[in-house]
Amino acid sequence: MIGKVISGSVNKGVKAVLSNEENIELYPVGSLIAIKGVTKTYLGLITDAGIDSESNLVNKLTNLSISNELREVIVKNLGSLIKRQWIEIALIAQKEGDSVSKASTMPSFNSDLINVDDGVINLFFSRPDRRVKWPLGIPKAVGKALSPVPIDVSKLVELSFGIYGKSGTGKTFLGNLIASYITMYNIIEKPEKRIKLLIFDMHSEYALELKDNLGRPIADGVGKIFKDHFKAYTPDEELARSRGIEFLKIDYSELTTDDLRLIANIFGVSQTFLIQLDNFSKVLREDVRLRDLWVWGLLIDELSEKELMRSAEGRRILDEVLSRSGFSSVKILQARIEERIKSAYGPSALTTYRSQRVKLKRLLKYPYTYGGSTFENIVNELLDPEGPSIIISLGKFEKEMPLYMVIANIVARRLRSKVMEFVERGEDIPVKVLIFLEEAHNFLGKDTYYLSPFGDIARELRKRGVTLCVIDQKPSELDPNVITMIWTNFIFTLTDERDIEKSLIGAPQPHLLKKIVPTLDRQEVLVYGEGVNFPVTVKVINYMDMVKELKEYLQNLLEKRKKLEELYEESGLL
Repeated sequence: MIGKVISGSVNKGVKAVLSNEENIELYPVGSLIAIKGVTKTYLGLITDAGIDSESNLVNKLTNLSISNELREVIVKNLGSLIKRQWIEIALIAQKEGDSVSKASTMPSFNSDLINVDDGVINLFFSRPDRRVKWPLGIPKAVGKALSPVPIDVSKLVELSFGIYGKSGTGKTFLGNLIASYITMYNIIEKPEKRIKLLIFDMHSEYALELKDNLGRPIADGVGKIFKDHFKAYTPDEELARSRGIEFLKIDYSELTTDDLRLIANIFGVSQTFLIQLDNFSKVLREDVRLRDLWVWGLLIDELSEKELMRSAEGRRILDEVLSRSGFSSVKILQARIEERIKSAYGPSALTTYRSQRVKLKRLLKYPYTYGGSTFENIVNELLDPEGPSIIISLGKFEKEMPLYMVIANIVARRLRSKVMEFVERGEDIPVKVLIFLEEAHNFLGKDTYYLSPFGDIARELRKRGVTLCVIDQKPSELDPNVITMIWTNFIFTLTDERDIEKSLIGAPQPHLLKKIVPTLDRQEVLVYGEGVNFPVTVKVINYMDMVKELKEYLQNLLEKRKKLEELYEESGLL
């Protein structure tokens, strides 16, 4: 006997006392523990642990000038009189006969606590089959459970899911693991609609290699493991050349005023400028006839003209701007723009235009183009059932959040537009699309949700087969509408109270589970929702070991296919 249930309720959790022979240090918060009731077996998560003591006896015992050996003898023989070890448990599941379900009642008084073994794990969570259900990690449990808890890929990808946690907790490892499992699911199960991944990869850890804290490569990312199933793009020309990745240039003619509003804070652009931005855009589009080149009207002046003249692409854009506007020089063009702004919107608007537009010239540091956009190819490949999944990696621009946001928004807008073309024709898209979005609050935050095309995707396209993997360190900064759309949550350690509360919206008994989140170790994740049977804390499976297993599987698959082709050739079928 390791302990007995003494009080509690279904909603508030149950309290159990441990036998004095038990070591309370072996009952960490977040661990699974089982309870043998009269008619049911219950599964729960430890949410708190402690020791109560009889203060007078304890004070005398600790103050006595006696040896440690004698003190241990006294505690052993009088332990039940001077201390009581207890744990609090959130009930998550119950079993009666062959039926397993969410806990809807509680064990009777004096029910026995029992250790969790592999049989209990397999009973409540099932086993990985390495087809649909893949090993997520070893559960944190009181006992000797070594069976991994599986993630059901087919259920996970039906709806959006979230990965939250502080920096360095393991979000990218888990993201690569899940992306690998989805790719394996495509290969093995061959679902009616392939699941195509669109991964926005800030630190090139999906397309290339995952790194340790010192930036050293330690394991291949999903794009390298499944190189025949992914195509990577990057705005880093040197990386593209050295690693065989497609070079990506940004066509600023695809930017909208909302795109500029989204990155304005990073550039330090004033609110006054943003209020006037639609007016400035109207002048640039219509009055000086730049139309889709209107952003270049903001960026080009006599100083930036010199920079643009250094490259063939820059000279081509300059020629197009001047040809479109009908002016012979940038100086004359800007004079006309300023004259029109002043006459239409007043001197204060002109002052704002002059002082603030220069802040946007940081966009000229990024690789740009006009016409022949790569983004159209990306979306077409993504929606092609025979095409690759897509990873867009920033390379050397990994700290350039404005570039990341510009690229992601252009791709998302084109994707939404293409999906809506299918809808207008009364057709479904031929694939499912899952978007991995790092630093998601920049697109789906309280101030950005209605500006970003990702907000449109989240609101409109779930039923059309487009879902999100929302990855963020600060879930509290996400718009509440986004939180309610997430059906499976992977929560690494968080310490901010608001982040913890937001990450647990939709969880069973969030008031109990919130005690677990700040205690999680690195690589430990609390997961709940559609992708798992019940809430559970696991230590995520060793990624390097799984990479080795996946590579061996792919190699065997290739060898089998080669042998089949040889047999077909010998039989004259090829």
